[in-house]
Formats: sequence, structure tokens, C-alpha cells
Amino acid sequence: MNIPTLLQHLYRRRPTDSTSSGHGDLPMPATQARTPPQPPKPAAERLPTGPVHVAGIDRQDLKQAIIMHLEWCVLFNEHLGADKSLPPPQQDLPGERASGLGQWLTLARQRPPAQHPYFGELLQEHQRFHELANQALGLARIGRMDAASTLLNTDFERSRARVLEILRAIQKSAG
Repeated sequence: MNIPTLLQHLYRRRPTDSTSSGHGDLPMPATQARTPPQPPKPAAERLPTGPVHVAGIDRQDLKQAIIMHLEWCVLFNEHLGADKSLPPPQQDLPGERASGLGQWLTLARQRPPAQHPYFGELLQEHQRFHELANQALGLARIGRMDAASTLLNTDFERSRARVLEILRAIQKSAG
């Protein structure tokens, strides 16, 4: 699956439903407004803007890690099961360590990416991302779609974007 197709799956919206969250098409309750834009992160939480270079990091390897993360997000959307017109997913949803990115992170500990100053933050954010995904799935399974939608549109979305941001920052520093 190519990146534009993955992104289309991740951000699909119903054309007639402006309240759709874009995450598995879970509807947001009409009484709940969209989360307002968040203020900029404190300086300590933002990635430095100066050049960081770590020798031996392969840009293509990082591209693969990004694709694996996006593919997991598509599979996650399918597991939410909000679109009943689609057949149920044929494969299990891999957990943090079994996901493609989780396996990549395990292997990367012994390679140059682990030397990057953002690698520790990537490990932590990836773990947090999966914890939030499990919470959202748990809420959806017990019929709390309102709470699942709120979580998906706030903390989960920020964590998903943060994982990508860190991966891209590491990729940018590759020589």
C-alpha cells in the first residue's frame, strides 16, 4: 500500500458528515465541539531546530519505519469497526512490540538510529501511542464511542503525529 492510499485510509471522512472524526469514521456527538487547537508545546518538548547529524542512519530505513507506522494506523482504524460496510479485519492488531515499528525499534537499538538524541523520546512516545490505542479500542468495545472519539481526536492524534514527527526528524538527520 502506498503512502497516499494509507493517508486516505487514515483521514477518510464521510462527505455528508462534518462531525466525523476522521479516525475510523467514529462520529462525534453533536453536543461535543471539536477540540480547539492546542497551544505550541513548551520549548523543552519541541524538537530542536538546529541540525543534528548521526552517521550511518539510512533514510530508506527510516522511510520504511514511517510506512510501517502508517500501515498500523490503517489496521487500527479497521479494528475500531466503525464502518460496518467493511468486512472485519483478517489480521490481528499487533501490540507495541509486535507492530512493524515496534520490531524496527527493537532492531534499531543495535544500529545507528539508537545513537540519535531523539531515539529515547521515540521509544517513549511509541509506547504511549499504543497505550492510547488500547484505551480507545477498549472504550469502543464496550460501546463508549463518544469517549473513544474524544480520546482519538485528542491525546491519540497528538501521539500519532508526534511519533511521525520524531521519525521524520531522525530521517532528516540521516546523511
